Amino acid sequence: MFPDSQIAKKFRCQRTKTTHILNEAMAPSQKNRVAEICRTNKFSIMMDESNDSGDNKSVAILVRVLDRSVHRITTRFLAMPICNIGTGVNLFSCLEQVLLDQNIPWQQCIGYGSDNASVMVGRHNSVLSRIREKQPDVYDMGCVCHLANTCVQYGLKKLGVPVEDLLVDVFFHFHHSSKRKEEYKDFQMFTDTEPAKIIKHCSTRWLSLQKCVSRLLQQWPALKSYFSSHNDCETTGSRVQRCYQRLNDPMFELTYHFLTFIMEPMNDFNTAFQANESKIGFLHVEMMRLLRKFMGKFVLTKVITASKITEVDFRNPSNQHQDDDLAVGMGTRSYLHDNPDICPVVLNKFFRSVRDFYTEVTEKMIKKFPLEDTTLKDLGFVNPCLRQNISGEAVLRLAKRFQCNHEEDQLLDEFLDYQLTPNEELPNFSPDETRLDTYWLEMEGMLLLDGQKRFKNLPVVALAALSLPHSNADPERCFSMVRKIQTDHRDNLSNKTLNSLLCMKLNSDSECYNMDMNKEMISAVKKACMTYKDSCNSGKCVSES
Repeated sequence: MFPDSQIAKKFRCQRTKTTHILNEAMAPSQKNRVAEICRTNKFSIMMDESNDSGDNKSVAILVRVLDRSVHRITTRFLAMPICNIGTGVNLFSCLEQVLLDQNIPWQQCIGYGSDNASVMVGRHNSVLSRIREKQPDVYDMGCVCHLANTCVQYGLKKLGVPVEDLLVDVFFHFHHSSKRKEEYKDFQMFTDTEPAKIIKHCSTRWLSLQKCVSRLLQQWPALKSYFSSHNDCETTGSRVQRCYQRLNDPMFELTYHFLTFIMEPMNDFNTAFQANESKIGFLHVEMMRLLRKFMGKFVLTKVITASKITEVDFRNPSNQHQDDDLAVGMGTRSYLHDNPDICPVVLNKFFRSVRDFYTEVTEKMIKKFPLEDTTLKDLGFVNPCLRQNISGEAVLRLAKRFQCNHEEDQLLDEFLDYQLTPNEELPNFSPDETRLDTYWLEMEGMLLLDGQKRFKNLPVVALAALSLPHSNADPERCFSMVRKIQTDHRDNLSNKTLNSLLCMKLNSDSECYNMDMNKEMISAVKKACMTYKDSCNSGKCVSES
């Protein structure tokens, strides 16, 4: 048997060898494959800056591009360089250096996605303004999920109660105390409340609010009993007193019931467009539908249908529903029915705050959503459900914007053929089941009797359009992956190794044990092993990174 020191040394040597193979062979092979795809296909850049409080801050740089090896539009990892001073010039320098190192031309870049921060998309001195110096036609519409969340945050301020404060106070009261959690179980049993964990609310997470509010409402009887019986409920300024007062305030409970109702359509919208699947063809239609849905909650239907949706006078009280018809949710109405003794002053305040919420959210949606964006409207062309509603001029505009160099007459002929072809002769499409990129790849494969492609140009424009990002969810997912990789036990992991691990995880679609090793990768692995062996024999063993 080996002494402990020899076993540890052998283990470290083996781990270092594996890291060397990862950094020098496997990750570069995947990186080169993605770079080659970007050189030959239209792609969009996606960027986000980390908000970690550690020694170094990094910026995630990803691309959204058609990968024919997996037959879909997908997000691929380029790099995550260190950028401690996150100014527009520094962030752009990191991006430009990554593209330069991998020999990716700016001409292939047609879109840009970020978190809507001014340093990313500001009109002057931002990353986007510098990208447009390289590629003037690059398209950016912002992250619609961030925009939707921002609209809700503005609305919450109009509700008249600090909704998020109660969620935070209750969570942190129990968070670090096993004793309090155990005591709370008695109150759950006493009030016949089903045991459930209090969820932490994070305002930066788009889907957090509704889940936390619903859970707090479910636990309301037990929480109300617990804080009413607490020794500190009369201690001025204490967290317990704040929780006690708010849990006994009918305005809070009414507002929480209302939020569980109204957050559902916004969460459905966010869930749909933070998906990895490309849904750009549905975006404009869904934004308009969301706006109509919110406006219909408090504005008379005849007023909405009488004019253009963005020109409706929704602020006019005479155009709004009366309190009895105002959409507040069945849960709220049931609570009002079960508590007929609620003070009229509280009721008036509640309905007034609901109107203010609806008005503010609707106003911000009209202001912030790109509802009048011509390119976004034209992108409805990739949605087969809208093919009869899109003009040939829209397709020509998209082809020109995305630099798809085709003869205009040929493109228009193909689009007309596409519009006039019966559904049964085209690939099957179901909005709930069929991916847009899958549909257009099947369109690309349709043949004429002589074996020539029926649609040579139209799918090229569509697949380029589908590479445009509609949210910043992918970079956010990348940072979530970083937190899982760079744990406390691996806090010394080098940025090079971290990049290599991300490259393998995000750029490979097969499990590690089922990876298809081509000749180039096998050769690179052998070369890395020989390099490592030579360095060890010379006494200069490659250091672990």
